Amino acid sequence: MMDAKVRDLDAGAMQVLKEVAKKQKISRNELLKRHIEDLAKFNGIKSTEKELDSTIGRVGDALEITYNRLDKLEKQSKKMYLLLSIVLDVDPEEVDDYLEKMFKLNT
Repeated sequence: MMDAKVRDLDAGAMQVLKEVAKKQKISRNELLKRHIEDLAKFNGIKSTEKELDSTIGRVGDALEITYNRLDKLEKQSKKMYLLLSIVLDVDPEEVDDYLEKMFKLNT
C-alpha cells in the first residue's frame, strides 16, 4: 500500500466528496481510493483494448494477404487444369465426372 496526499483541492469539490462519501457510508479517503483505483483499472483496460485492436488489425491484414494468395493460386490451378486437359486432349468435363466418381468430390 502506498499513501497519497491531495493538496489545494477546491472547497466545492471537497464538499461534493464529503456528501458522496456520507451517502455511501464510507470515508472520503475510501471514496477517493476507490475512484483512483477505478481510474487506474479503466486506463489499463483502455491500453489493453488499443493493443487488442492493433493485433486484430494485423491479423486482418494477414488474412487478407492469405485470401489474395489463395485466390491467385486457385486461378492459376484452373489455368493449369485447362492447359493439361488441352495438352492431353482430354475433355475437362470428363475429368470432372471421373474425379467426382473416384473421389466423391464436388468439382
